[in-house]
Amino acid sequence: MFENFDFEVLQDPQFKEDAVREEIILPLIKQLGYTLTGNSKIIRSKSLVHPYVAIGSKQRKVSIVPDYVFYSDNKPFWILDAKSPTEDIIKSKHVEQAYSYAIHPEIRAELYALCNGREFALFEVRKFEPILHFKLENIAEHWNFLFRILNPEVKANPALLEYNPDYGIYIKKGGAVEDFKFLALAVHSKFIAKVADNQYTTMTVVSGDIDCMVSFYFDEERYQQLLSILPAHLRDLLKDGLRRMPYYVSLDNCEDEFMFGVSSTISDKVIENNEESYIPFVVDEFMEYLHNKFPIEP
Repeated sequence: MFENFDFEVLQDPQFKEDAVREEIILPLIKQLGYTLTGNSKIIRSKSLVHPYVAIGSKQRKVSIVPDYVFYSDNKPFWILDAKSPTEDIIKSKHVEQAYSYAIHPEIRAELYALCNGREFALFEVRKFEPILHFKLENIAEHWNFLFRILNPEVKANPALLEYNPDYGIYIKKGGAVEDFKFLALAVHSKFIAKVADNQYTTMTVVSGDIDCMVSFYFDEERYQQLLSILPAHLRDLLKDGLRRMPYYVSLDNCEDEFMFGVSSTISDKVIENNEESYIPFVVDEFMEYLHNKFPIEP
């Protein structure tokens, strides 16, 4: 997302909060799938009618108006406050102020976030420490998790927020050898996204004693291969959805599914963030879907 952005510019004292909003936050929220109108919209600088919140037995004045309130299903879902690159967004009064705003009776957002251009920190109102904290220059490593939490359509499906254990981690801890192959002849997926140039992802649940979530990464060549085996209407839907922001297609609200076979190899990279670790599988080949077949492991 920020491949062409020079993060050295954050050293410039003239690069302040307004620049963070324009150069960092605006591209981010577009990728997350929010718009100015509709059920999943953004309201900027929303003021409170009664700017006080009760914390314990004390009334506390809410002294900030966060830059963005994000709605899902017409209800406040999360807030985001921009700060200048010199501001601390983890251990500071800014975190406390954002929390006060998020829990206010007129908002009651589940999540609140702060971004200073260098870092992004996401908090849940029920937890003390951030559930996600990363440097913006490393956003690609955290995008899958961030998108699953904050995208309004994915959030609307509770099943996707109740995470299954990661299959890559699960089998790696079980003693899987290097270059472990995962072959599945009947994959059902509701979600495909383009996360970067020449990089796509999809995911599905692997059933077993413990149901696990497996994430697949694949390149442009495999994407074209996948298109060739999908029904025409899903092929057209996917091509159209991935050629413009927010670069994903979700089938959660319909009966259709992306159905295919896949041969893949476990990645040698463990992707970690404050909430989870996962090891994706790199697709070697997409194949025609074969009904009533199950994953095969060598």
